[in-house]
Amino acid sequence: MSEEKRKILEMLADKKISVDDAEKLLAAVSERAGEGGASAGDAAGKTGPKYLRVLVEPAPDNPKGDRVNIRVPLNLVRAGLKFASFIPAQAQEKINREMKEKGVPFDLSHFNPQDVEALLVHLNDLTVEVEGKEKVRVFCE
Repeated sequence: MSEEKRKILEMLADKKISVDDAEKLLAAVSERAGEGGASAGDAAGKTGPKYLRVLVEPAPDNPKGDRVNIRVPLNLVRAGLKFASFIPAQAQEKINREMKEKGVPFDLSHFNPQDVEALLVHLNDLTVEVEGKEKVRVFCE
């Protein structure tokens, strides 16, 4: 436990601060530790990434190309996954068939939110160059 966290807990035990104040201070200390390279047991390991980022940069020889910067909250992705469970079986079959025809082997009935969480945790930094035209980066932060 860090010295800062220990002091916060001591202030709480001595009734110098309220429980709410202690929570806020602990969160702030954990957040700051995550920015400065926290150890695996600190906040960075517990909170995980909050956003899925997609960046598209034009090729160096195309300065007028469009730049794209998309930042999607992962809670929105998670909510979408929960919503997928409400899709009727007939609709799932049609979606699976259409995806297969497009070359995407995807089956909603075998879709597991835990698998998505594992993917997000392991998605460090993916860079794809599209035929020398654009550079696409996909990562979590």
